[in-house]
Amino acid sequence: MSDSTEKQVENVTRPGNSDWQLIQAKTLQEAHDLIIKTFENTYHKNFEDEWMGVNHNLQVELRGVKFVDGWITGFLLTPWMLCNIYIPVAEAPLFEIEPEWLAENRINQDYVVIGSLKTFAIGGGEQKGNLNYHLELGHYLLQPLVQIMDKYGDNESAFGAWSEVIAFRKAHYEKVEQEIADKEAALEVTQAKQAAGDKIDENEVLDRRGFLSKWI
Repeated sequence: MSDSTEKQVENVTRPGNSDWQLIQAKTLQEAHDLIIKTFENTYHKNFEDEWMGVNHNLQVELRGVKFVDGWITGFLLTPWMLCNIYIPVAEAPLFEIEPEWLAENRINQDYVVIGSLKTFAIGGGEQKGNLNYHLELGHYLLQPLVQIMDKYGDNESAFGAWSEVIAFRKAHYEKVEQEIADKEAALEVTQAKQAAGDKIDENEVLDRRGFLSKWI
């Protein structure tokens, strides 16, 4: 994992869906390790003795994990599925959670691969994902890419088959991250100048406002 995996992610409940349980992790590395551990335990508990649709040659692995626009996202490979995973860490999504998916109603329930379909915003666009819940991860969303894993001999072949999709989404989210960082840096410079009583060039402020208007 890159240096960005050490970026701090706050586990703060902000205005959003009070029914949503956020992940208990303070860094991207911590979240990565928790996701791996959770799905390895899910495999041992629910899939270790299953053969229909389960490829026991595959290991649980999370690639391309990033912190984007308040979400942890990455490509999750398991013996039963390859998918995108999305876990909000800064603010709970606003969409409704059905009663059967409330945290208190999922405890001690059987594992469900695919939950109800939801629409959410990330990286300047809309995505659709299936709701899920685990005591260790809280609520999260999945976008299944493959659910029949038999044809893949190992992890490399599974990820290799989707390398173009992975590369495209990775590049997109890196661009989003950079744009957000640039926006935050420009705002900090303006605030610092104002706090210091420095004269701010009017054109400079207008340019920044034009840039920030896309995000605020």
